[in-house]
Amino acid sequence: MSYHTTQELERILNQRSIKKITRDGIFTPAAVMLMLKEEKDEYSILFIKRSERSEDVFSGHMALPGGKMKEEDENKLRTAVRETFEETGIDLDREGRIIGELDDFYPVNPRANHYVVTPFVSLLTACTDVNPNEEVAEALWIPLSDLKDERTLEVRIVEKNKIRVKDYFFRYKGYVIWGMTGRILYKFISLTGHLF
Repeated sequence: MSYHTTQELERILNQRSIKKITRDGIFTPAAVMLMLKEEKDEYSILFIKRSERSEDVFSGHMALPGGKMKEEDENKLRTAVRETFEETGIDLDREGRIIGELDDFYPVNPRANHYVVTPFVSLLTACTDVNPNEEVAEALWIPLSDLKDERTLEVRIVEKNKIRVKDYFFRYKGYVIWGMTGRILYKFISLTGHLF
């Protein structure tokens, strides 16, 4: 990523007012990592396809690396970095750079809407392989140019939990990114797509 693009991306993400979700009652803090890499002047985002597991409310979904905050995590950024390493084998402390943070999100799935999820954005700075753990069925880098192509996007108004929400469906070679991950991706592209 050129120095100018990195600087501009940091400026866009860090000079805006971040919308934080505050919840009454019991909720679970979580974080995900939207990781970029540049290869041959093409930028891609790392997605994982979660393994099919009955105890996982996001079983089989396309997602960004991430998960629940643990007691030992100093903050949500540390959660995102730890989970990224656990799920993909990528150590962002050594092989990446944190660029910024997006607005908080929460899943509208009734089985998961107690989560408050903070997405972080990072840039891979070293050439490294992805080594998924057992929670991950597959990991793939999807070019931003494909995700920005309006032909890959379908917007639907859906009602979940008696709430009407816009759902963004991104399609790429048989994969479908939707739900909270689709909303996070749409937000990121809306803010920064012109840079890529």
